[in-house]
Amino acid sequence: MLIDGQYIEDLIPGYSTLQVSGRELLSQSIEKQTIGKSDGEFIQYVRNPSREIIVGYRLSAADNLSFRQAFYKLNDILHGDTHQVSFNDDLSVYWNAVLTDVDDVPKGRNAITSSFTLFVPDGIAHSVATQTFDNMPYKDIPLNLMAGTSADPVSVTGSGWNIQKLGSFNNPTVGKKYAATVLLGRADFAVSFQLWANDINGNRISLAGFPVTTQMGANQRSTIVCTWPDPGTTGAAQIEVTLAWAFQKTDVGTYQYLKAKLEEGTTYSTWSPNPADPEYYSDTITVHNGGTYPVEPVITATMHADNGVVAFVNDQGSVLQFGSPSEIDGVVRQKSERVYYFDFENEPNGIVMNDGALTYPNYRDNPATPNKQKGIFSYGRPDGYDNAIAYPNTERNPSNYWSGPSMSGKLAANSNGKQNGNFEWRNLIRFATMTNWAGRVEFNLTYEGKIVASLALYDQSTTDDQVMFEGKIHDGNDARMLFHEALPRDLYSRANSFAVISKMGDQLTFRIDRVGGGNVIRPFTIAGFGALPVDGWTVWFSAFSDVLEANMGWQDSYFDWVNVDYWTDVPNRFKEGDVVKIDVAKRVVSLNGAEDPTLQTVGNNWEGFQLLPGKNTIQVLQSDWAKPYTCQVEWQEAWL
Repeated sequence: MLIDGQYIEDLIPGYSTLQVSGRELLSQSIEKQTIGKSDGEFIQYVRNPSREIIVGYRLSAADNLSFRQAFYKLNDILHGDTHQVSFNDDLSVYWNAVLTDVDDVPKGRNAITSSFTLFVPDGIAHSVATQTFDNMPYKDIPLNLMAGTSADPVSVTGSGWNIQKLGSFNNPTVGKKYAATVLLGRADFAVSFQLWANDINGNRISLAGFPVTTQMGANQRSTIVCTWPDPGTTGAAQIEVTLAWAFQKTDVGTYQYLKAKLEEGTTYSTWSPNPADPEYYSDTITVHNGGTYPVEPVITATMHADNGVVAFVNDQGSVLQFGSPSEIDGVVRQKSERVYYFDFENEPNGIVMNDGALTYPNYRDNPATPNKQKGIFSYGRPDGYDNAIAYPNTERNPSNYWSGPSMSGKLAANSNGKQNGNFEWRNLIRFATMTNWAGRVEFNLTYEGKIVASLALYDQSTTDDQVMFEGKIHDGNDARMLFHEALPRDLYSRANSFAVISKMGDQLTFRIDRVGGGNVIRPFTIAGFGALPVDGWTVWFSAFSDVLEANMGWQDSYFDWVNVDYWTDVPNRFKEGDVVKIDVAKRVVSLNGAEDPTLQTVGNNWEGFQLLPGKNTIQVLQSDWAKPYTCQVEWQEAWL
């Protein structure tokens, strides 16, 4: 038995582990409820419990004193806080365990067998090995020493020599061989492929062995090799790779080239971009969790240039963001206070039905044709669903126009007694629609019964294939449209998505985060918005007239007040060489090895950023003006 990296058998002479039980099947804990006179019981939830591992051992000693000293040592080893424990039949995993029980030790002998019990709080076996994946698909291919090359054809048209520089490499190593390769497509005339020696500024230098040249024709790949000599006092410090017409031409012609590469050695490997090229880095990382239990990764991002935001979106729709996508900021989150959380297993407490503030109270804004708040929600967990859903039950007929149930509630002030703090309001909904269906969902934040901000997702056309996303702010009874746009229907017409409204100072952000990947973020800076209070909310699900109803459901909802120490613009939040490390399990973010609380961002979905068993996809994002960064994902697999 291995405990904290050492075998007990090595620490205590005469000790041996005989058998181990409790690592096999793990039962499930089920919370049940009887409903009225209904047969059977209703399962509220299922969870994995802890487990106990019983270790049988043998201990023998030559005399009484040695026997007692062996037990002193064994007590010292087993007692204390949680230990990492492994067993010799599977050293690839460890258990986080603490001693909780011991069996009696037979009396009168110095050679005994007994057992002790280890309590494993999480019940999980953790992999000793760390798995690693990154966003550098070309890292195992020999390095392309030239930046700016491409796998797409580049056309060069001209007469004369028609010279094209493919790239260059500074400060080559004396005595090292370098191979340059290019693929030609179209070539109206013979083409010369050349290596030149330059000074550091790109000026030609006369150097022994240069230039190196070969002649090429259409649809040919060619490799030429040079050995970099001691440049002495020539000033040579650069290899330049060029193409040109093999002979000076009076006629205009065209050649095409692609996949240019300069690499160490004498042969061509395969084309790859240079690490300075955006193409060197993938914008997604596909991770395979080979365990049977979700695990939290550690993500490391290394900057190659200035950047304003480091962000990740997984295929469960969860987002981690550090910095700002619209400006270069630092944000400190002091604490969050949850006002409410609804999981819709049952009807929430403290809500009001069908009496809320709507941003679209009248059909076509005509008071003579009012839309209606009417109907109920059905609650519970449908067959095949892991989570409960509130389904709106609408009453559709031609005279109702837009009609469906609404739910409203109050928002208690934060611990400072204020209603105008920073917040995040997050709702998970199902919205599935087709060409001849219609449906609308409004999420309205209110103050004293009047709307302050509104997010709507709807399909109002029975002829056009559309899903609309809009955001508004209200001043009393007057509304101002901030945006109104069609979402990509192939992603959002049958999607589970998080509808989010958040506020950070004067910045108001509307967001749709699609479960399965993809999001739409619309931030707005509105002078004076930071001072506006909110004290209530309304959510309205509606269908139109007697048109077929979109498939809509409400899966969970919460509202958080977020207290902020400061909000300050910091140009170029990240610089070249910065390393950002995100430990999802600990919810800790560090910059260059030191924890940096200013990187914590409102709305991060830490609890949802797990690697599920099987395939996981993580989208890697940065400022739209920034170069991609190196991203590495590490995790330790786990098993029940």
